[in-house]
Amino acid sequence: MMDFIEDAIQRVLPQLQREKVEAVIHELETNLGVEGADALQLIKEEDIRHLLSPIQCRKLINSFKSDPKSPQSTTSSIVSSPSTSLSSSFSDEPSTSQLISPRGHSDWVDRFQVPWDKMRPSLERAIDAGNRPEPGDRRHMVHVIVDTMREHCLNPTLNDCTAVAKDITQMYPSSFLDHTEEGEKIGCGYFTLLQQLKTRVEYVNRDNTHSRLRRPRRSKTSDDDQPPPAKCTRIDSYGCINWQPQEYPEGETSSSLEEKRKEMVDIFTQEGLRAAERRRVKELMTITYLKQREDINADPPPSILDISKQWPFLLSWKFLLSHFTTLTGVDLYTRLKEDFDKKGKRLLEYFRCQLMKWTKEVKAVLKDALKEDREGSDGLAALLVMMTHFKEAEDALLLLTDVTTTPADAEEQLVLPSTPRLIRRHCVVC
Repeated sequence: MMDFIEDAIQRVLPQLQREKVEAVIHELETNLGVEGADALQLIKEEDIRHLLSPIQCRKLINSFKSDPKSPQSTTSSIVSSPSTSLSSSFSDEPSTSQLISPRGHSDWVDRFQVPWDKMRPSLERAIDAGNRPEPGDRRHMVHVIVDTMREHCLNPTLNDCTAVAKDITQMYPSSFLDHTEEGEKIGCGYFTLLQQLKTRVEYVNRDNTHSRLRRPRRSKTSDDDQPPPAKCTRIDSYGCINWQPQEYPEGETSSSLEEKRKEMVDIFTQEGLRAAERRRVKELMTITYLKQREDINADPPPSILDISKQWPFLLSWKFLLSHFTTLTGVDLYTRLKEDFDKKGKRLLEYFRCQLMKWTKEVKAVLKDALKEDREGSDGLAALLVMMTHFKEAEDALLLLTDVTTTPADAEEQLVLPSTPRLIRRHCVVC
């Protein structure tokens, strides 16, 4: 059952991180009690909203509901064995083809077979030996596959390319699977091959307007007098959960919110950005969120300068983060800190495992970064190690200040460069 869920997730969300995939599988099986394919149709968006963005939730749930039966009953053959010698080398694979169960692809994909007989002999030898093909051989393979796909459809879709790339990778993982030097699978495993196929499709169709899947935009200066088609109001965009509220806060109207906006402009004019710490400003910014979104989503869209004049406190660090959290449901500061430390820990582990490769300067910084009693986070420690490795000056990214220095103090006391810097207020490695 877990294999079916993982296959469904990777098919619909091929770029989803491995940790996210495992978290969704655990949630469905352990916490929600999914025991069969039929149970997946009962999953609701709120069940997995805390793990995925709204758009990802809807894509996944739609895929669960699109076929009430187990996908194993509707599998299809796509990739055939490249040659007799290769078939004998993979005796544990089916003699005819590797079966997959894609959804959303075109009908012709079910009958598509990769023309291995047109590939270079060196590619066949590499696959036969379980090695990675040479870059030139791999590019030639992509060209041949895309040319054959275009015999069925001049512009194969992303889903079409996904089905082919996934099947090739599953059939010959040692030659095409995306993995690290330690053999760990990266993402869905076939993303690199998928990107190569789709990029080639877009390249060969760059001047072919007849095969475009999307209709060209109409010119704003059309010769006819026909009015442009009405634009659909967007109610959700890029995973936002509160793109444009429709109901005013209790007891508020458009006029009352406008008065509150003017009040904040007056406060800013008198006291400046330091008034952002006032409780009254916090209350006004919270209650006027609907009005803020109306001004930001206006057509034509306003410039940053216009927004800064209408909502001067919105560009402060405090209220910018608050607005983002209300818009997306994500605490950006916490998420950034967690991901920074998570990636930092992985980078430190990589540098530790490759210790003999580094220069003595990198080894010295790495030794301090790996101390258990060091100060600072894994993210900042990894940052210092990478800066040493790439021979970057520390002051090119960091401002060394006293531990009590605030950003406002730095602006007043230090000569700041024209490019952004991080304030390092205490030692990360001692």
